[in-house]
Amino acid sequence: MSGSVSVRSWLKFGWQMFTATKAMSMLFSLAFCVFAVVLYALFVKLDAELILYPFIAGFFLVAPLLIIGYQRVAAKIYHGQPVTFSDLYKNKTHHSNRGIWFLVFILCFCYFIWLTDALVIYGLYFGIEPLAFDSKLITDETLRESLFLYIFYSGLMGLVTAIIGFLLGVFAIPLIIHQNVDFVAAIHISIKTVMANKWLMTKWASTLVILTSLTLVVAVPLLVIVLPVLGYASYAVYHDLIVKVQVRENQAQENQAQKSQEN
Repeated sequence: MSGSVSVRSWLKFGWQMFTATKAMSMLFSLAFCVFAVVLYALFVKLDAELILYPFIAGFFLVAPLLIIGYQRVAAKIYHGQPVTFSDLYKNKTHHSNRGIWFLVFILCFCYFIWLTDALVIYGLYFGIEPLAFDSKLITDETLRESLFLYIFYSGLMGLVTAIIGFLLGVFAIPLIIHQNVDFVAAIHISIKTVMANKWLMTKWASTLVILTSLTLVVAVPLLVIVLPVLGYASYAVYHDLIVKVQVRENQAQENQAQKSQEN
């Protein structure tokens, strides 16, 4: 991992990890890709493409839960340990990660809130019947205005839950799985680290949203590549902003202790 701390360096690390584990990484992410394609086909068949919007927009809320396996693999490779496909879905440590399940509940609950809010807003503007995404949504002035308001207000509601999910999950998950930190402490450190690196984490969050959204909207099959790359990159984020800081703090404490002994 390079000495520079930037979104580019994190993505570069993610790509390197992906190319080193290409076969098993793509095979694991294939399951999520198939699920997304089936979901797309279902909504298109029901002429309910507009309802896809909250599902796509909220994907990155639960995405941190999907990349836990990639976090473990990246950590093992970084420390020179061999990896197998089972590392992507099976926790082989003896630590109790009950905090992960609580975090899973919170993030999924945020996702559920986002979906229900978006569906309620959809009902307010379009009723209970599915509405196909066609030229009428643009040419019809009333439908065009309703479309704009639906996207705006559901996106606004989603933004709040998305920020909460990002604050909680971005560092809490790796802290729990790599250091076995308890849930409350992991959440505290995660929020504290994000707030201490606001601009950098804003760029990282924006990168996640843009890449996942473009993939889900433009080319769903690319999810088999994008998901593992971002998953491995998330380990670099954790390593640069948590592990390296911990190492520096420990060294500073040791130096202070040595100076105290000398005096």
